[in-house]
Amino acid sequence: KKALKPGDIAIKIPESLLITKEKVLESSSFAEMMKENKMPEYWMLALFLVEQYAMTQEKPESCEYAPYIRSLPDETGNVLEWSGREVGDFLKGSPMERMAYQMINDVKTAIQSILKMSKGHPNASYISEARLRWAFSLLLSRVVRLTSKDRKLALIPWADMLNHIPQVRSYIDWDDKENAVTFRPDRDYKAGDEVFVSYGPRPSGDLLLTYGFVPSTASDPEIEKVDIRLVLDGYDPYAGVKKAALQKYGLDSAWTFPLQLNRYPAGLIEYASFLAFRPNSDEEVEYYAKLLFGETEQRSIPRDLNLAGRDLIKQECFNALSRYRGTVEDDRLYLEEQEVIAQESIMSQDKRPAAAAAVRLRERAILRKTRDVIDKTGNFIQDLLRRNPVLDLFN
Repeated sequence: KKALKPGDIAIKIPESLLITKEKVLESSSFAEMMKENKMPEYWMLALFLVEQYAMTQEKPESCEYAPYIRSLPDETGNVLEWSGREVGDFLKGSPMERMAYQMINDVKTAIQSILKMSKGHPNASYISEARLRWAFSLLLSRVVRLTSKDRKLALIPWADMLNHIPQVRSYIDWDDKENAVTFRPDRDYKAGDEVFVSYGPRPSGDLLLTYGFVPSTASDPEIEKVDIRLVLDGYDPYAGVKKAALQKYGLDSAWTFPLQLNRYPAGLIEYASFLAFRPNSDEEVEYYAKLLFGETEQRSIPRDLNLAGRDLIKQECFNALSRYRGTVEDDRLYLEEQEVIAQESIMSQDKRPAAAAAVRLRERAILRKTRDVIDKTGNFIQDLLRRNPVLDLFN
């Protein structure tokens, strides 16, 4: 209702209104059951939401959070509401597919555990599988970890309704000076403007699974990433020795690296080089493990190892690209038909197929560029890295 300048307090939520583990254990009728079963914090918050929902329906005057509970949506659009078929159709071949199934299965396990724990409780009738799934879906899209308050998990009524855009760099967090959770914008807003918050520098796939939306293609491409997983060849005659050497330096025989459009993650080349090289003795394995992973001020990878590692990464990019369903052109044409490529607005959950197509395009753009650049050196690589990264997303 009024104009805001950078640094102004746009929202201020006192600690007494936060829904935290401490609040749950203080006021929930399930508190003793939670303590006896050593229930994880996340599960506690989900069960408390279900309890508050039931109380809002039955006796709202006794429910402190009734106005907030009534304001919560029935659906969020995030992956916990997707069917298995939707996950397979939308994310086939993407590293997000495996993550999506894992998230869904983790919540299924949590729900069954909570139902079992609460059996026989006086208020067990409050709880159902559907209502718990609703609660976990809301938590996934709304819970905040307050970094300035010992990374405490919290639901922050009303403040959690602010929307995200990638261009914003200001967060909701605990403010010691105000003794409350606050949000201070990083830009000017005129009276009547929608105020935006940052959910963090999260890639499109993460936003789709967690919140059910994907930013438009005008978002910051530097945030985008796709995971690539490198695995030690089990047929390598020195696989056992290599595995032991990796473990010595805190690594495993399979490791996941987040590729980005214009940079390689730390340790990628070293790890790939170690997997790819062909030693002649156990001692040689130990020597190169120390060379590649040991403490040093400046690391220099021998040329033959470096090239072997880059070849391995290039091949894995080919492999990763082959796992996607359809082609880049199919996804690009689909987005053009849906008229979303040039939009500045956020793609909403009712355009889930288009949002997933955008995620696939962005992931494949990174994989293709890495594939084409990884074995190049000198000015060629610098020229490629200087190209317009937004155009690369659809080239």
